[in-house]
Parts: sequence; structure tokens; C-alpha cells
Amino acid sequence: MAQRRDRHGAAQCARPARRERAGADVVRDQSTAPLPLPPEAAAPRKRRRGVLLWSVLAAILVVLVVAAVVVDGVARSYAGTLIENKVRSSLSIPASTPVDARVGGASVLLQLLAGKLERVDVSSKGLTVGALTGDATLTATGIPIDQSKPIDHATLEFTVDETQLKTLVGTVSGIPVNSLTVHSGAIALATTITVLGIGLPVTVAVAPSAVGGELALTPKSVTFNGQTLSPADLRKTFGSLADRLLSTQKICVAQFLPKSLVLDAVTVSGSKVALAVSADTVTLNSDLFATKGVCASK
Repeated sequence: MAQRRDRHGAAQCARPARRERAGADVVRDQSTAPLPLPPEAAAPRKRRRGVLLWSVLAAILVVLVVAAVVVDGVARSYAGTLIENKVRSSLSIPASTPVDARVGGASVLLQLLAGKLERVDVSSKGLTVGALTGDATLTATGIPIDQSKPIDHATLEFTVDETQLKTLVGTVSGIPVNSLTVHSGAIALATTITVLGIGLPVTVAVAPSAVGGELALTPKSVTFNGQTLSPADLRKTFGSLADRLLSTQKICVAQFLPKSLVLDAVTVSGSKVALAVSADTVTLNSDLFATKGVCASK
């Protein structure tokens, strides 16, 4: 049918909107709906979220580790102070004498929970014990929190200089010591012997050691009239007169040590000599350090 033309001058009527036909061939405008991300774009976003999560967890872990280290450091310092005070009161150490205690090993908090400290080092410089003054160092391992129980092992070392050692030695084979020097791992004792009414200056080099809980001084050489002679050469020259100088001198040191501990090592370092004792399964308490040994009269 031919389309009808509008006549000139006739009123124009608005045409109704055309309806879209339903069907699979009709495509709607979906410009306002979110488009799904392609797989290659979604993967980086997931990775970024994963990295952020691990970064947060790592930061929290660092904070916890730092906090644990700080708390453990405070506990270690506090435990050291308690030990210092205990040692000072047990040995009646004056406030002017320094005492330092350090708790070693792994976490102090874990050690306290286990009921035993792994290692404790206590040192005191200028400590006076009887007539001697020196530097003391105590190293203990396996220390129970319960002080009534024995520790695994303890080593006590008392180091003295030449002046203090001369006070300890006093004489060599009954002959007064004029001077004493320590060098090259040996102790040189200067004294005077009388031969046919004539005083002769001699220097006896002795090697210190621990024998039967006593300090033993064994002669290694004798310097006489500018010449250094071995014990064998000295005996050839002076015969039985040399026996007095060449005999091993033993010095009791029990009065300077706890009664239940005996001297078991002597070492020479520079110009100082260290006297050491050690013990296993010993109970560290006030009675141990307050009670000293006794030297038998000779």
C-alpha cells in the first residue's frame, strides 16, 4: 500500500515511541553496567592484596620480637641485680668494692620458667679475702632457682699481683724472699743464702702449680753470680747445699678459700697469678662462702 502523504497545512501528530521487539536479535545498551575484569587484570590485584597482608603480618612479628627482646633484657638485668645483692650480702662485701653479675644463656624468661639458669658470671675487682686483695671471678652453670638445690658446676678464680703474691709466699724454703716478680709464665724469687758466713744473692725461678690442694712452687733454675744454672748444674757445684733451694715449696691457701673447695689449678698471666678452684654439684649459699678452710700447722 502506498504511504499516505501529509497534506499541506494539516496538523502533525506525534508518533508513538516504537517498541523494541523481543528476541535474541535485539541488543540492549548496557553502557552503565560494570564490565567484568579480564583474568589477566584480576591476578595483579590479588597479588597486591597478598603482599599487603604479608607486610602487615611481618610488621606485627617484628613488633612482637622487639617487645620480647626488651622484656627479656629487663628481666636479665633485674636477675643480675638480685644476684649481685645476694653475693654482696653473703660475703659481706663493702659498698666501695664493685660487684658485677651477668646472666648468660638463652632467654632469661624461658630459663626462669624452666626453674634453672644456664650460666651466671660474677666478678669483683679489689676484693679482700683475709690478708690478700685481688680480683675474683665466679662462673656457675646449671643454677636452680631453688637455692637449696646444688648447681651443676662452679669455678672460682682469685687473681693476685706480684705484691699480694709476695705476701702469700713470704719465704722460700724457710729463707725470707727479698723481692718477687712474675714473667714468662714463672715466678722469680730473689733471696740471699749464706755460704761460709758470706751472704750470696740468688734468684730462684719457680713454676707454680696446684698439688694436693696447696700452691706448689717447683724450682726450674737458679741465677747465681750473674749465671743461670739448672737444678742439676747447681747440685754439681754446691752439692747438698743446693738441696734447700731446689726443694719444692708448698704453701697452704685453704684459709682464703671456702672450706668445701680446694685449690686445683694455678695459672700465670702477665704479671699476675690466678688461683682457681672448681666443684660439681655444690650448693651456693651463705654458709659455703662464709666458712673458710684451715691450714694444718707444720
